[in-house]
Amino acid sequence: MNFLARRSIRKYILKEIESEKLDEILKAGLSAPTGKNLKPFELIVIKDKEILKRISLAKDTGTASMLEHANVGIVVLGNPEKSYLWNEDSSIVSFSLLLKAFDLGIGGCWINIKDNNYSNSLTSENYIKSILNIPEKLKIVSIISLGYSGEQKRSYIDEDLDFSKIHLEKY
Repeated sequence: MNFLARRSIRKYILKEIESEKLDEILKAGLSAPTGKNLKPFELIVIKDKEILKRISLAKDTGTASMLEHANVGIVVLGNPEKSYLWNEDSSIVSFSLLLKAFDLGIGGCWINIKDNNYSNSLTSENYIKSILNIPEKLKIVSIISLGYSGEQKRSYIDEDLDFSKIHLEKY
């Protein structure tokens, strides 16, 4: 897999993701490594276009809008009652979903929900929880939008990479 070619895809074409491919993506999430193998996460798979449209409005910044045209949205939830590593573990699950999608030729984008607002009086998380009937104890870590790419992005090249972020032996 050419990791330099993996890019966030926010535009999708009208082509349904095959159920076999979606199953493979979900298996990648379910098999992601977690601390002590506690698996403190839950996944909500959304295909319903009306629900995708409603949750695409979850952020007052508009940065969840790609969900409206996605083929599938996967809400990744963390359970603080199962592990204090719920956020880290659920983040690993989120990226495992994205990597498997990329491996299968499907575009995807991580949508951050934490510390965002739907409105002045309602957080993005509470807005989504009310739509999807998510229990209060669970936290939304991400929403992964998926679909066949409607945009072309070039692979990263060495000039795009900031190698100054790599430190050898000590900072």
